Amino acid sequence: MASRHRSSRPSYNTYGSVAYAPAYDGSAIRAPGREETLQPQPRVRPRERERTLTRTRVQVREAGEVSPFAVIGFLAVGIFAALLLWSYSQYIVTSDQLVTMRSELSQLQEENVLLSAQYEKVFDMERIQAAVGDTMVRPTSDQIVYLDLSEPDNVVLRGQEETAQGPMGLLKGLEDIFGDLFAYFR
Repeated sequence: MASRHRSSRPSYNTYGSVAYAPAYDGSAIRAPGREETLQPQPRVRPRERERTLTRTRVQVREAGEVSPFAVIGFLAVGIFAALLLWSYSQYIVTSDQLVTMRSELSQLQEENVLLSAQYEKVFDMERIQAAVGDTMVRPTSDQIVYLDLSEPDNVVLRGQEETAQGPMGLLKGLEDIFGDLFAYFR
């Protein structure tokens, strides 16, 4: 038999992607050789390339349709902002009027004090008695009427009276009818 002779050319005994790897010996895990473990691996320096400046292309999105809700929203915000500014201007005008009216009130109160003093001087009872003479007399006791206002106020408007129900309401209704008839014929 012929002995197997190894040639310097690698043999391709397999098919597929491994067929093109000449150092593949058929095992899944290859044991490193002695020369590979003892020799340090050379460091690879990255090459510095000259970079040329290029302008990047920007992809621009096409303009879409305007949403009606966005338009309505912007209009509402604009209206509310205008209303807010209008209310602030009204507030400022009202505050200015309030300050003006307070100063007028203080002037009017001072004028009221002066006019009240003059009024008191004009209606002096001795002066009136002298002007009228003996014709003015004091009222008598039968001309004086005193009102007793100690009881609480009780006002009932027409149409808002409380109506009684049942037989009491019937009697009250009859009493009102006959009372009105007697008042008419009197």
